[in-house]
Amino acid sequence: MITYHLHVHTCLSADAADDMTPTKVIDKAIENGLDVVAITDHNTIDNLQAAHDYLKYELEGGITFIPGIELEAAEEVHMICLFPDMASASRMGVLVGKNLHGKNNKPSKLGHQYICNEFGEVDYEDDRLLRFPTKMTIEEIIFAARQMNGLAIYAHLESKAYSVLSVLGALPAFPEVKALEFTNNEKGKAFAEKVRDKYDKLYLYSSDAHSLDAINTRENSVDLEEYSDAIRDENGKITAAGFINWLRSFEGV
Repeated sequence: MITYHLHVHTCLSADAADDMTPTKVIDKAIENGLDVVAITDHNTIDNLQAAHDYLKYELEGGITFIPGIELEAAEEVHMICLFPDMASASRMGVLVGKNLHGKNNKPSKLGHQYICNEFGEVDYEDDRLLRFPTKMTIEEIIFAARQMNGLAIYAHLESKAYSVLSVLGALPAFPEVKALEFTNNEKGKAFAEKVRDKYDKLYLYSSDAHSLDAINTRENSVDLEEYSDAIRDENGKITAAGFINWLRSFEGV
């Protein structure tokens, strides 16, 4: 079994706790025994490099880091995008940056947005309003993620706000997304069971962590025995590229 958490914010997300530095997020994920963790801040990738560099010093602690981002589409639907490497995530970050609305954050009202280094220190505060819809549509996000060797997942499907079902009332038939995320709590799991026969999809569960205590422990798992060779390198370690390719296999791309 492979345990994962694919929806974790850092202190760069205005609604996350200020102590959610990339280094502390990685440390907590390792402490919780996770095999795979993704950092997915709102509309930015600017804390991914710190996590990536920190893992070089920590010899990766047996954990696989997946670069990600939580995008808010123009339709106000939240989507998780995951990438096989920093280069792909960085290209997505540039594209997203060009599709922000140029508004300024209000830290006293919305919360701080801290960009950190690999030593857990705050380098500076991002003054852009990141917790806001981008100019990118759902379709544009899905295709952009695919072009950059990643994939897009509809986030927290059971939510009454910002989920594709709450906003659009149904899953768009095109472009098809084969992976759906539900919050890893009673409400999310109950909703997933309710719609399981309705959607022939890969169901994933993450807590949308905005605090260190909310990062998943080992209760989430994916049966990857059939794909174990494909997702691991020659040393038997799970790779981000292998994991993403496995998820992409459900998309048929």
